[in-house]
Amino acid sequence: MRPLALLLQLSDSALPTGGFSHSFGFEQYLHHGEIHDAQSFKQWLRVYIANQLTYTDALLMRMTYEGVGDAELADLALAVTIPAQVRMADIAMAKRVRRIGEEALNVPPTDVEHAHPALEFARIARHFDVALDDAIIGHLTSAVGSLTQNAVRGIPIGQSAGQLVITAAHEWIERACEHVHTLDEDALGLVAPGLEIAQMQHERLRARMFMS
Repeated sequence: MRPLALLLQLSDSALPTGGFSHSFGFEQYLHHGEIHDAQSFKQWLRVYIANQLTYTDALLMRMTYEGVGDAELADLALAVTIPAQVRMADIAMAKRVRRIGEEALNVPPTDVEHAHPALEFARIARHFDVALDDAIIGHLTSAVGSLTQNAVRGIPIGQSAGQLVITAAHEWIERACEHVHTLDEDALGLVAPGLEIAQMQHERLRARMFMS
């Protein structure tokens, strides 16, 4: 399979990863009125990409390509993901990506449950010799697409507004791809405290649309 075809498949919103069930914290901002339209969601998304998607997802993928052991990466992914709902979401989504890789794409199985979808995405991409930067951009673009569709339904904003947000996000994704190459492994899991606090507070929302 060509790298482009693989990335298109793995980035397809129809892929059953469960991303449609999770807001990864933006619903808490929605609850408080801080996110209320396309512009405010766009501001949140820019921070989310620059923090969580860069210092966790992208850095985990880089470490995978650099040959860090599967067991160590799995432990690190769990350790740096403090909010319980987000940790559970990552585990569930990783299992689905792993199953797709093994059953649909014939990727060799692993004894280690990676517990993070970025790690499973990287494992599949590396198996098909996809370049690291392309793999990172593919995964981050997929995450942004899922979050934006959830914003389209949850805020709500229109589909056209959602596409404008995704277009703006391409620059932030490219910046994350560049920045991750400058990071030490000790930077894994660094995130803006407000994001993690919102993700933890979400656990106590009385009524909610999303699981995280």
